[in-house]
Amino acid sequence: MLHLKSFVSITGLVALFAAGCGGAAMPLDKLTDAKSTVRAAQEAGADGNPQAALHLKMANDELASAQSAINDKDSERAQLLLNQAQSDADLSLAQARGATDVRAAQDAQAKITALSKQPQ
Repeated sequence: MLHLKSFVSITGLVALFAAGCGGAAMPLDKLTDAKSTVRAAQEAGADGNPQAALHLKMANDELASAQSAINDKDSERAQLLLNQAQSDADLSLAQARGATDVRAAQDAQAKITALSKQPQ
């Protein structure tokens, strides 16, 4: 049977162990999410749009820095860099998709114009 004094000692040791392990877990799920968004931006044509390409490069640079922070076991720095990478990847994806939508609208408008000029 545990005595109260033993229980307090064990609880204290567990707390010290948890604090010594860095506290915050490595953000590997955020790393995966950011990489996935970068891939989606590339597939959406971000490289063909100057603004989207800029944010894509920034996201890739931040991912590389985040990976370095993860390797150094600096979870706080990694979290910050992954948040920045995710934001830049999201922006790149939105810009790439927006450019694609504009081109699709322009193509549709050109078809409508061509059809309206045909004799009926």
